Amino acid sequence: MRAGLFFDLRMWHPSATAIGRIGRSWGEIMKTWLLRTSALIAVALLGACGGGGGGVFFPIVGLPVPGSGSGATTVTLTGNATFDSVPNTTGGLNYGAIAAKPVRGAVVEILDANAAVLASTATDGSGAYSVSVPANTTVSVRVKAQMLQGGSAASWDVSVRDNTQGDALYSMDSGSFSTGSAALTRNVHAPSGWNGSSYASARVAGPFAVLDAVYATQAKVLSVAPSTAFPPLRVFWSVNNVPASGNTALGQIGTTFFTNSTAAGATRAIYVLGKENVDTDEYDSSVVAHEWGHYYQSAFSRDDSPGGGHSLTDLLDRRVAFSEGWGNAWSGIALARSNYTDSVGASQAVGSNLDLSAGAASPAGWYREASIQSILWNLNSQVGFKPIHDALTGASFKSGVAVTSIHPFSVAFNAAAPGSASALNTLLSGQSIAVPNDPFAGNETNNGGVAVALPMYTSVAVGGGATQACVTNQADAGGAGNKLGSYAYLRFTAPAQRNYAIALSVTGGTPGTDPDFVVYQGRRVGQGLSIVAGSESGSVSLSQGEAVIVVNDFKNVSTNTCFNVTIN
Repeated sequence: MRAGLFFDLRMWHPSATAIGRIGRSWGEIMKTWLLRTSALIAVALLGACGGGGGGVFFPIVGLPVPGSGSGATTVTLTGNATFDSVPNTTGGLNYGAIAAKPVRGAVVEILDANAAVLASTATDGSGAYSVSVPANTTVSVRVKAQMLQGGSAASWDVSVRDNTQGDALYSMDSGSFSTGSAALTRNVHAPSGWNGSSYASARVAGPFAVLDAVYATQAKVLSVAPSTAFPPLRVFWSVNNVPASGNTALGQIGTTFFTNSTAAGATRAIYVLGKENVDTDEYDSSVVAHEWGHYYQSAFSRDDSPGGGHSLTDLLDRRVAFSEGWGNAWSGIALARSNYTDSVGASQAVGSNLDLSAGAASPAGWYREASIQSILWNLNSQVGFKPIHDALTGASFKSGVAVTSIHPFSVAFNAAAPGSASALNTLLSGQSIAVPNDPFAGNETNNGGVAVALPMYTSVAVGGGATQACVTNQADAGGAGNKLGSYAYLRFTAPAQRNYAIALSVTGGTPGTDPDFVVYQGRRVGQGLSIVAGSESGSVSLSQGEAVIVVNDFKNVSTNTCFNVTIN
């Protein structure tokens, strides 16, 4: 989920070329504009998906090539791809400081007059491209909002698409020009579309701003793990994406978010808001990086968070606090900044500005995302990202029995980087979190004022009769069901590989309850989520060894709801 916190194109278009998307799909109705007004500006219509393509182009500059002449069969075409970047350093977008930034790592195609691809390449880290093309041929340059690299080493496939236009891929095109007989340069620029008070023309830069944030996040991982193979990711952005839930194909995405759909053929995806004067996130790189942090967890680590609404003032379930705190911290780690910003409202002029280095106000603890983000951001500042990456991707955290939270992370980190353990332990103590004696943190004493929050785990014996587990909505005034005390955690040992019968029943006659449970054994392996009032039961296949069962009242009706839990 986003921690607090996208745009339209100027002469852009959704390309007809379909590429895989990452999780949940959505769409928008693209505008076409800019009738051909000069030889330097053009709009391309690409396929049945519709939409316009283009950009602002610079004059061709002829550069002599030694040995070339009127008889040359190929020439070298070079150029730079750039986009208008609107900074957000304090919460609102600063249109007065728009600057051209390079489009890094993007696919570049050279098209002939019939839109056939003559050559393809990618921009480098400075936005430059170079390619050999046929001489004396009418061509155009297309820059896609896509990063694509295959091979046995580092690889990725990231595309920015319009969920309201059949998931069409964004791109920008140059106007048509002749390659001539000498080397030439053709630069392509994506404008913001901002006229000083509103978006008056297509927001071509939007998708490329989003792509640039993903480029930065990937680069940070590659800096410590240079052979990383990134699973395909689709990012969906539209000028029609609004903070209202409903049909994503109409832009009703609710918020900027990450999804890892389990549907057949689905891939990981990030949806990004883009409605002008409401909430746009394409230039809120902190927000995009935060969601990419959840992609990182999904692709390389582990995230057991049940999701749901959250804020910096909430006392959260341990899994939610760790997931959202990680996402906030990661945005700063990846973008090399100490604050997290998110713009909203009229002219995108206001928003939030979060200091990532500061911890939570009282009470601090393992249940506060601000505590987690502070620990992880400061830890990176002190010891670098590699030991954090090693801990998050290592087997003890990724496949451990304990659910994801700061405690098992700390155990994994101190084992992966013992020389840096003191740095982490000091940060933990500074946020009133016990240095854990094991991943289950039986020595934790900070309950945040919610009595049932401790112990972190209660032991239950298989076949040993009922064990009581209690939950509360004490810290959940909004009824989200993901706060401190909303879940109770039990651990047990499965003596053999077989099916185990798990049953929950409400004690004390609390009315209106709907007990549920989820079982973990290094990953989520089973659940009981029926809507039967007052009880829940199910059979779960387990391997021999330790397991965790997490129970809650889906209805979240009381400050004190207790269950009898049996495992047989």
